[in-house]
Amino acid sequence: MDQMNLEKLAVIGIGLIGVRHAELIRAHPMASLVGLCDVDPSRRAVADRFGVPFYTSVAELLERERPAGVVIATSNATHAAVAEICAQRSVHLLIEKPIASTLEEARRIGEAAQAGGIRVLVGHHRRHNPLVQKTRELVRGGGLGRLTGVSLLWALLKPDAYFDVGWRRERPGGGPVLINLIHELDSLRFICGEIEEVYARSSSAVRGLAVEDSVSISLAFANGALGTILASDATPAAWSYEANTGENPVYFRTEENCVHFLGTAASLAFPRMELWRYADATRPGWTEPMARSIVEVAGVDPLPLQLAHFCRVIRGEEAPVVDAEDATRSLAVALAVLESARTGLPVHPVALGGG
Repeated sequence: MDQMNLEKLAVIGIGLIGVRHAELIRAHPMASLVGLCDVDPSRRAVADRFGVPFYTSVAELLERERPAGVVIATSNATHAAVAEICAQRSVHLLIEKPIASTLEEARRIGEAAQAGGIRVLVGHHRRHNPLVQKTRELVRGGGLGRLTGVSLLWALLKPDAYFDVGWRRERPGGGPVLINLIHELDSLRFICGEIEEVYARSSSAVRGLAVEDSVSISLAFANGALGTILASDATPAAWSYEANTGENPVYFRTEENCVHFLGTAASLAFPRMELWRYADATRPGWTEPMARSIVEVAGVDPLPLQLAHFCRVIRGEEAPVVDAEDATRSLAVALAVLESARTGLPVHPVALGGG
């Protein structure tokens, strides 16, 4: 693509994921990286490595570099303030998940986007993964019959150094529910449909931090299906989306399944895409032999696909796969999990304002 047709993009927040976004933009044929921004002046070294200007002021970055879009990869609690600055200057947004730390902040982003006439894509990047898209097709298209339930296990060990970053140890943005399970909850909404009720218990017994290290969640979907999630970031375990899909090469790969989708006609083990059904569909029952087949899907890194989609969103060629309103509903489910764990009572996400 001609250099003049590349989308000028900048990244705000140069932590681990911010650097990853910068790498993707630099390598992508539809985009060019025009600047990096971070409140920490020591991050200038990252910009120097990429050979692009560095700023500690979002407004100055936007004024001088005039990007068509920015990636917001700052801490969750700052998303709304940064988004408002960008929206005032008509800059389109790719916001890392979750969209914000609170529903009030999420609504501020939606209002700012509407007032500024900009488009917002939220980085629930797994929706771009062909494995997730095929699973949605099977579940929603009736390939499993009627969905009855889903069981998800997310378990791994975060190293001690991970918690050297202060916000990861504290509310409102820290803890695996908002950092990690927001992905799982969004994917389950995308695949199975809306979540009407959650009932959760959490524990901080291992590390004793203000945020949870383990959580169990019961889910009720609008279509009548039920679900469970058991999660912990304090155990050496082989069952997590990250480890099992190989989507992120940083994680040690384990050839296991971490989600099971149960239907009246068949069941699916994800991400190995193992489809189980009776060998003779006319003779169902627990005494009858079952057959396993593999649904062939090529797993790919969804982040470059998300970036290409963002470029097309900027051009007005596509609507955001996950817009601010959609992402706010996923945030509401995650916050309902935390509220249920706090109160010991079931919580309806819509009652929190996430409908």
